[in-house]
Amino acid sequence: MQESFDLSDYALQVRKVSKALMSSGCSSAEVSGRMHLLAVATERDLTRFGDSAERSLVACGPGCGACCVLNVTVLFPEAITITWFLKRRFSAEQLDSLRARLQDLLTRTRWLDDEERLFVRVPCAFLDAQGSCIIHSVRPLLCRSITSIDPAACHDAVAMAPLDGAPCVEMNLFHKQFIDTVYTELAGALEELGLDHRPRRLSAAVLSLLAEPGMVETFLSGGAVPIN
Repeated sequence: MQESFDLSDYALQVRKVSKALMSSGCSSAEVSGRMHLLAVATERDLTRFGDSAERSLVACGPGCGACCVLNVTVLFPEAITITWFLKRRFSAEQLDSLRARLQDLLTRTRWLDDEERLFVRVPCAFLDAQGSCIIHSVRPLLCRSITSIDPAACHDAVAMAPLDGAPCVEMNLFHKQFIDTVYTELAGALEELGLDHRPRRLSAAVLSLLAEPGMVETFLSGGAVPIN
């Protein structure tokens, strides 16, 4: 690591910053802006505290959706941010198409645990025809936490998941632990603020927000947000 780093102390800082960021938002745009600040700070601190040599080994890049067949959970501010981004970037026709893909994904995977989801290999609804993530700039924290030093190993691991002997995927463990900590502390900050801090399936949360924009107000007022 480039600087002396104490993850426990950093977690306390993230909790404090997250509480400050989430304590005064009153619209989707404001929540999105605050989540952007948190994501930028996270990426900055990864560069500051992580080992540059280890970071250089990460081979993940645009167009590689090998791991995008896993269940992903989000916190509600993340879902708000993604939905706000989609409404600004895509036409009504494109959003209708996305809703259909999200509903299909939710129907096919709603009751699948992580191992079962990997077995059936249903891809994320946010991948385009080329396999690139259409929400990459606002992707969930838990998507950001996954890395690999060998894309081929990822493809093989997914393809061979139902079989014994599937290859292990080497990843940057500091990177994963770091971002997982940010996710956990953001959830803790929401709970301390009296806001809904429950994790939700990515597809279900975004689909619900696209259908019911009023959920944002419910969330910000401290109400429990129902998700299909």
